[in-house]
Amino acid sequence: MADHTQPEMPRESAVTSQSNPSNAKPDSTPETSAPMLDVHAPHETIHTWKNFLTHIAAIVVGLIIAVSLEQTVEFFHHHHQREQLEEAIRRDGEANRGYIKDDIAIAQGILNWALAQAAALERAGPTGALMLRHMPGGFIGSTDAGVWPSAKASGVTNLLPASAQNWLEYLAEENNRTFLSSDSSSGQLYVAYAALDQVIIGRARDTSSGEVDISMLTPAQRVTAIECLRAIAEHARSVMRDLVIYDAGNEYILTTPLDRLDTPEGAGRYVQIHDERMKAHPAANLTFGGY
Repeated sequence: MADHTQPEMPRESAVTSQSNPSNAKPDSTPETSAPMLDVHAPHETIHTWKNFLTHIAAIVVGLIIAVSLEQTVEFFHHHHQREQLEEAIRRDGEANRGYIKDDIAIAQGILNWALAQAAALERAGPTGALMLRHMPGGFIGSTDAGVWPSAKASGVTNLLPASAQNWLEYLAEENNRTFLSSDSSSGQLYVAYAALDQVIIGRARDTSSGEVDISMLTPAQRVTAIECLRAIAEHARSVMRDLVIYDAGNEYILTTPLDRLDTPEGAGRYVQIHDERMKAHPAANLTFGGY
């Protein structure tokens, strides 16, 4: 019986047949290429001198506007600071009018008291009964000079005219010479008080009339007490003279525009104010050595 079985195809041939590209179905989708940029040359030149100068001009104008705005703001700020400073200086000056008036009256009272007591001790002689009246009440206090030092510390004094700075500095120095320095006239007055206390301490007793009995002083101590009283009188006059000078300067600043304080007309007005103050307080004048 004949064998009808199909002969087996060699494996290698089958594989070759399947991998043969000629037998593969062609790809029906065509390959799409990437799009290309369409670049054209510019119609005009971008960086020209005209454009460059226009750009620079815009920057310059912007800077000028910015600086102008900043300076405008700063101007109004400084103007406001100056107005505040001038107002504070004016308030201090007006308040000092009252303080100076009171201080001069107290200094005058001390001067009169010291001279009267010195004369009483001289009349009593070296051994007679000796009474000393108490010194009149009152305290010579410093003027209010707080605005100017604080303004100098904060650096805002330059907002004022130079003439105002000069006069305000002069007034501050006069205040310092009267009250604050180690050898101030008021300080020397208190030293003279202490010297008199040193002479009579332990040798004085209060009386029912309100006087102080210092009859126990020796003749030498009485002479020393007289010298102390005359020293008190002289230092009281020094304080009074300094206060009158300060008062004249303070009044001049208050009644004169700050930018006209150093003018010849202003100088004449200051001399007038000064002379009027000195005539109102003749005890502050010195017979010799000027004022």
